[in-house]
Amino acid sequence: MKYFRLNLILKGGLTAYCLFMLPAMQLNAQREAKQIGDFKESISLNEHLRGAKRTLQYHPDGDEFVCINGKNRYTRALYGRHSPFRVETSDRPVFAFYNNGRGGNISFKIILRDGTEVALDRTGHCESRYSAGKRTYYLTDPSWGKGELRIVVLALADMDGAIWRFSASNMPKGAILRWQHGGATGKRLSRNGDMGVDPADCFELPAEAADLVTGELPLQKEAYLVRGEVPEQSNARKLYQKAEAASLALASRLKIETPDPYLNTLGGALVAAADGIWDGQVWLHGAIGWRMPLSGWRAGYTGDALGWHDRARTHFDAYAASQVTDVPNTIPHPVQDSTMNLARSEKRWGTPQYSNGYICRNPGRNNQMHHYDMNLCYMDELLWHFNWTGDTAYVRKMWPVITRHLAWEKLNYDPDNDGLYDAYACIWASDALYYNSGAVTHSSAYNYRSNKMAAFLASLIGEDSVPYQKEAEQILKAMNKRLWMQSKGCWAEYQDFMGHRRLHESPGLWTIYHALDSEVADPFQAYQATRYVDTEIPHIPVYADGLKEGYATIATTNWLPYSWSINNVAFAEVMHTALAYFQAGRPEEGCRLMKSSFLDGMYLGNSPGNFGQVSFYDAARGECYRDFGDPIGVASRLLVQGLYGILPDVLNGKMVIRPGFPAEWSKASISLPDMTYSFVREKDVDTYQIEQRFETPLALTLQVNAGREEIHSVKVNGREADWSFAEAASGYPVIIIPASSAKKSTVEIVWGGKSLSSVLPEIQTDALAEINIPSTSGAVFGEIYDPQGVLVQPNVSDTSIRSKVNDHLGHHTFFVRMKQGQMEWWQPVNIQISESEKSSVVLPFSQVNTLECRMINMDSLFNANVTDIFRNKYLTPRSPYTTLSLPIQGIGEWCHPKLTADIDDTGLRALVRDEVLTTQLGVSFRTLAQGNNIAFTSLWDNYPDSLSIPLSGRASHAYLMMAGSTNHMQCRIANGIIRVFYTDGTSDVLELVNPDNWCPIEQDFYVDGQAFTVSSPRPYRIHFKTGMVSNDLGKDLGIKGVYGRSIEGGAGILLDMPLNPSKELSHLTLETLSNDVVIGLMGITIQ
Repeated sequence: MKYFRLNLILKGGLTAYCLFMLPAMQLNAQREAKQIGDFKESISLNEHLRGAKRTLQYHPDGDEFVCINGKNRYTRALYGRHSPFRVETSDRPVFAFYNNGRGGNISFKIILRDGTEVALDRTGHCESRYSAGKRTYYLTDPSWGKGELRIVVLALADMDGAIWRFSASNMPKGAILRWQHGGATGKRLSRNGDMGVDPADCFELPAEAADLVTGELPLQKEAYLVRGEVPEQSNARKLYQKAEAASLALASRLKIETPDPYLNTLGGALVAAADGIWDGQVWLHGAIGWRMPLSGWRAGYTGDALGWHDRARTHFDAYAASQVTDVPNTIPHPVQDSTMNLARSEKRWGTPQYSNGYICRNPGRNNQMHHYDMNLCYMDELLWHFNWTGDTAYVRKMWPVITRHLAWEKLNYDPDNDGLYDAYACIWASDALYYNSGAVTHSSAYNYRSNKMAAFLASLIGEDSVPYQKEAEQILKAMNKRLWMQSKGCWAEYQDFMGHRRLHESPGLWTIYHALDSEVADPFQAYQATRYVDTEIPHIPVYADGLKEGYATIATTNWLPYSWSINNVAFAEVMHTALAYFQAGRPEEGCRLMKSSFLDGMYLGNSPGNFGQVSFYDAARGECYRDFGDPIGVASRLLVQGLYGILPDVLNGKMVIRPGFPAEWSKASISLPDMTYSFVREKDVDTYQIEQRFETPLALTLQVNAGREEIHSVKVNGREADWSFAEAASGYPVIIIPASSAKKSTVEIVWGGKSLSSVLPEIQTDALAEINIPSTSGAVFGEIYDPQGVLVQPNVSDTSIRSKVNDHLGHHTFFVRMKQGQMEWWQPVNIQISESEKSSVVLPFSQVNTLECRMINMDSLFNANVTDIFRNKYLTPRSPYTTLSLPIQGIGEWCHPKLTADIDDTGLRALVRDEVLTTQLGVSFRTLAQGNNIAFTSLWDNYPDSLSIPLSGRASHAYLMMAGSTNHMQCRIANGIIRVFYTDGTSDVLELVNPDNWCPIEQDFYVDGQAFTVSSPRPYRIHFKTGMVSNDLGKDLGIKGVYGRSIEGGAGILLDMPLNPSKELSHLTLETLSNDVVIGLMGITIQ
């Protein structure tokens, strides 16, 4: 039996003790069956909320989140001691305990003398407040007259329990408070009862509850209720005081003040969430769902950013003890797991992956295999720890851990020594990413920073720095040469290792923010790369009644089809991108994105102050999870290093403060255990007050954005100081002020002159058109830097830029050097180039003339049945190195290595008459009712990589019936190409691009016009099981949901390729360009 003790203290010193017993439940009761991979992570409990109108459920008041008569139940957890126990609170005072299936529901009633009962979660008025691990309620009800009741609930600081304090005033005489506690089910909920992933009513009191205990409290001025595992002789008032003191101490760790009330709540909310993911040894993956240790992902940034350096060191020590040290690599590459269809590494000791240097997932255990490369994230966090602490003794202790890690990364992911690294599930959003030994930007960036820092650390402690410096230089050179796309101004997601070694030119957010975070970018690259996010990543408006327009969150990619972690709206990803904007010198954009994400999750969402995993705007899942490790870790850095710009380099005895405040702010302050600083602007004077709390004060440098053309004076601690310009390319001068090494510093800047010219709006122009850009008042143009080659023979004067633009369509940037007064800076100029002649859109198959159509006999080229596509084994070519790759059946990925799809063309074949299939579009195709009916091409050795079909005569259209595979890793790139050659040697070309005109045979694309966008009009598809032709097959077949969207029996695609009717036809070729895909031609008809 479990003992739950009731301890009441009434005003006046009367104390009552009660002891109750609840049955202990089996921890393993009703365990949920395991599912393959992370399929569960794409199941939504929020379908009923799709497209729902949102409101500001919470509003800020000082450091508190406030709601009036709210509706959310059990959505704000309070954490006490560092155990799985938590108190679930609601917008109204009804509660639950959770501790691995034990706990139950706790509710209250007011009972008046006349028998009137009012449940406290149904009073006439309820104001609730949340801050730093404390929930407070102010209640009134018509039946109470002028009576008021105030309730404060706190989790106990060092025991699994909670304490309530009730303060009543003017309540009717004889009113009593009745409480009840029970309903513990013993069930282990699938994600510990987390929001959006377990049923919303999982904490409600079951009707059949047989374990109820009740009690009553007279409503005097003050009374306490304690529930939980509390020693019998505990004093409730002292327990409350201790819990409240712990809450206040926690809140004091991070205090921020800004002109924006929506940000001023963040300090307490963040430290409470951070404390919730600390288990006494390591930072956990989540406070509620995913409450487990993991050696990687971004929770580990939390400790140092928030000044918990002791916790950080404990965390790093725990996982240093998890590094494999006694298993040499004895089994060479490749070691793919045949039981997982070669999609991932075999779990066997001695393989490259499971050998010395690998860090296992659980602390203190170096004999436990896992399937992620969490080394990279752990190492980056450790290196930031050195930046924050400057502890060279700890550097020496951890040096073997660092060197083993770097050797392990090189062995596994750059075995060909080209300086670019494969990515083997090394970031949080990696559960369907596979690069097949490709050269990947985000993993190469991580390894660049690790080697660069290792070289520096080696020089500090007397080790050889040369190998690490050379490796860092090799990585950076290779990234700039092979992955940086000069004409596009961003890095490729990756370059193929196999096949045509093509660049994948539509990177995900992680590509951009990891490159900036690892200091790969120069200022010009940083600006251009974040412009890619501006223009190519889907932006989703954040709307709500009472909220000003202009806020938007972002998806992680623009890829299709959907799979978990491929295209989500995830808070940590959005926040890390906001940090990248700050790092790129774009504080306005960084602050807007940061606030958009905080509004989305903390104010419009169902849990006040929540650092959730996935947003309401996530198409697949909707809002889910609370106080998740990655957003907590990233938000810690976003606030401290991004918004407030605190960048310590204690190893060098230095610190840079580069505030990221919006230009309109006139004040801001932050208080951390390591330092405090404040900023105040009064008329022309900016004043920064900085107090350091490092063991030895650091040499401080202040970097500020200039908004005026003159600096009249700069003073540091009352003395005149020099200033200079920093290298920057983000649209305004950045001023460097060497401050001092004093514990306290005051920096005063007196500005003068006019405001600087505002950032130029994006120029809209046609390809090859002339542009004329006049300078704004007071500014003078200088030299031009045009890395993307946008301008053709530009002519620059002091007051204008005249030039022709090239014909590279899309968004582009060049830079111009500007001078105004004392200020000089590089000004980005953004241009969108469109087609000069916008031809009228001719809808596919809208010009069919059946009488002029001629079917092409390609029977001799058919080499397969269309149903063979996922029945084959695609074994060669495969990488000679261990990697994540497509499973041998040609569908799925490493999380779903045994996924398949059944293609059924019986309905299509049944419609064939005399080798002719007639479609509703007026076009017929020659095909066979028996035997092979498709000519497949592929870079797999199963089929030829191309085919050629003779043509003759003239034609205005080629109508193509095709089918094949594609996947998210081949999105926004030509998977294959159709070429129609004429006898004069010229040709017309049709690229087969996922998702524009090339679709996976087994599924329908989910499209919502936000995160999931496709070109219009959509291509026609032909349903193999029925022969139905539609350009909205999902609607016509009633396909629901986001993930999978399986087409029963599969579907082909019908394409209309315009030709030149004045030329004689020669032949048609089909060539597959992408690795991993199979592209087939089932029929050709020319008109």
